[in-house]
Amino acid sequence: MKHITAFPLLFAVMLGSAASAMTFTTEDYPPFNTKGSDGKVTGISSEIVQEALKRAGVSANIELLPWERALDMAKKQGDTCVYSAVRNAEREKLFKWVGPLTGDQITLFAKADSTISLSSAADAKKYKVGAYNGDAYGDFAEKQGIKLERVSNDVQNLPKLSSGRIDLWVAGAKSGPYKAAHEGAGLKIKPVLSLGDPKDSQMYLACNPGVSDDVVKKLNDAVEAIRKDGTADKIGKKYQ
Repeated sequence: MKHITAFPLLFAVMLGSAASAMTFTTEDYPPFNTKGSDGKVTGISSEIVQEALKRAGVSANIELLPWERALDMAKKQGDTCVYSAVRNAEREKLFKWVGPLTGDQITLFAKADSTISLSSAADAKKYKVGAYNGDAYGDFAEKQGIKLERVSNDVQNLPKLSSGRIDLWVAGAKSGPYKAAHEGAGLKIKPVLSLGDPKDSQMYLACNPGVSDDVVKKLNDAVEAIRKDGTADKIGKKYQ
């Protein structure tokens, strides 16, 4: 999982002094994070993050950026967190983690009229498979021995799949169909294989180690409360 503008999109959650606000970065990855019709950052993960900020009494500016840049900022800047980040072994020690916020299932998609049938990841090795730079779903597929053709922005994979320049596309079970329906110019797709355990595709808020343990705890407590009181489920249903 979009069109990325040349300038970052900012959304301030005004709960404290703007001068002391943290920076939260994310990418355009609907239905989890995207730009709403009012210009604000919205989506399943974004609404959960914004609700957690309110409950925790923390202030943050949210910036919508290309994924690699969003991830890099959180790695390098002490007051910065990134979402919706998959928590994997390579990233584990780079961040302090909040969540999970929500989840998806890593899936290989083909065009709806494709005759491709897969029973295992090994069967996909003979096909051209599309993914995008910095994506943990693509990283997981590569670890299964699947050779990928990466692009800078996931939405670029949609015309490639439509035209036959790739045979398969790595995406989320929720995000793939959502993107194809909204940005695929009529492209119809079907899932042909799920990869890994659902836990492999849970999404988190990943904070720079410089973010205080107190803030991380407050946010984790808030996210847990949002999940337990049903707010997370209500948010998710809005994007079905």
